[in-house]
Amino acid sequence: MHDLWQGQIRTGAPALSPETARLVFAQRLGVSRYHSIKHVDEETVQHINKYGGPQQKLFREKHENPARVLIWIDDVEGDSLRDDITKSTVTHLPEFKISNPPASSDSERLIQDFILQAQSLPMKADPQNWAHTTGVEVEAELMKLKQTDSYNLNGYLNVFHADKNDKIPQADLAKSIANVLNGIVTWGNSRDYCVTVVLMPPSPAHSKRAAQPYGTYDLPSTLEARRDKTEMLLSPAASEPSAEPQNPNVSNLEDMPTIQISQANNSSPVLGILPSCFNSQGICEKKTHFCSGHGSCGVLHNGTGKGKDTRTRDCYACFCKADVVQVSKSSNKTTVWGGPACQKKDVSVPFWLFAGTGILLAFLISSGIGLLYSMGSEELPSVIGAGVSGPTRK
Repeated sequence: MHDLWQGQIRTGAPALSPETARLVFAQRLGVSRYHSIKHVDEETVQHINKYGGPQQKLFREKHENPARVLIWIDDVEGDSLRDDITKSTVTHLPEFKISNPPASSDSERLIQDFILQAQSLPMKADPQNWAHTTGVEVEAELMKLKQTDSYNLNGYLNVFHADKNDKIPQADLAKSIANVLNGIVTWGNSRDYCVTVVLMPPSPAHSKRAAQPYGTYDLPSTLEARRDKTEMLLSPAASEPSAEPQNPNVSNLEDMPTIQISQANNSSPVLGILPSCFNSQGICEKKTHFCSGHGSCGVLHNGTGKGKDTRTRDCYACFCKADVVQVSKSSNKTTVWGGPACQKKDVSVPFWLFAGTGILLAFLISSGIGLLYSMGSEELPSVIGAGVSGPTRK
């Protein structure tokens, strides 16, 4: 597992500027395409290579887990939280610190930009579904403290952001973070994933804030605006001035699109492949959108409760309920739902009714054609010559 510490680190750890730290985070989260390194010096490139995670190989012997986890904690005072996490962590964590750490509001904007960039990326190759499984297990651990969300089509990025306003006990916070860092040992070496832990100190009350403390970078809307527009056919309306404002070449961070997080009562159908079991009822309700509004989550079977293996935990799944609608006083219409999230309509009865009717009609038509063919192929009876004779001989 490739872990990274940043924040309040003891003397001896290198100090990186906020711009360099942003490049390191972008490399580790897989969104480096939006962050240019054209004008950086050689030392910055060395820091990115050292802390930016494993380098991609040209010929990979096995599939890698694309899962990424970002744990960002603001308003951390002293080294007590770091020490508590380190005591329970079994892996070595490379670490650095940020010189002149930006304010919490600037960090919040950077996190939201990372999320926006991750959402615009195409689905990452994950033939063994490691990213989804890892995300579910990470969420099961972090949701004990605070709501967390996964982003991108296959949920490869999990983001956990907390500060002093969340009032999370330090012991619980340190324990959950250590469990995530130790996930490679608990959940198996075959699903190695990348974890980045950021511990930011409190912002000074009267500090002078920079306009862009983390530097400049691109957003998905910026790249779309820079693409060449296709030519359009001329029309009389084309000569009239447009009332809509033109998109600028450089996006304004103040007008940055906001990230809309789905509400807890979302009952829209889910997309993608879902597992047959979930570790808790909360994860089941979130991942299945409350069973798409056609059922409820419950315990499918009880686990042994021993060990940290997912097979020993309780299995939660959706129990689907049929929808009954009264069509008239004497008849009702029943819709049966199925699937791991009750998102699929059971059409087995209409299908077999339609298929049976079609087979019956095809049999009757073929039987009729066969009967007509057999009647036409029969020989006609011989002609009776009674009363007919030839001329008599005189």
